[in-house]
Amino acid sequence: MVVEESRLLQACLFSTLHKNTTDLNYEKLLQDVVTIADEVDAQLKQQMLRYIAANAVGTKPRVH
Repeated sequence: MVVEESRLLQACLFSTLHKNTTDLNYEKLLQDVVTIADEVDAQLKQQMLRYIAANAVGTKPRVH
């Protein structure tokens, strides 16, 4: 479910960018998109690591 939520967030972000292409500052756009994608990926990685660790010790994972 966390992976699907991450994918949906990125899809929504890119859809919003596409709908607003006439209002975008292209000089900053690429760096901002990279920053957003990196942050989403980092958060997804942390959630997966917590899930794996929780399953390894047999406890229920905490969702942040």
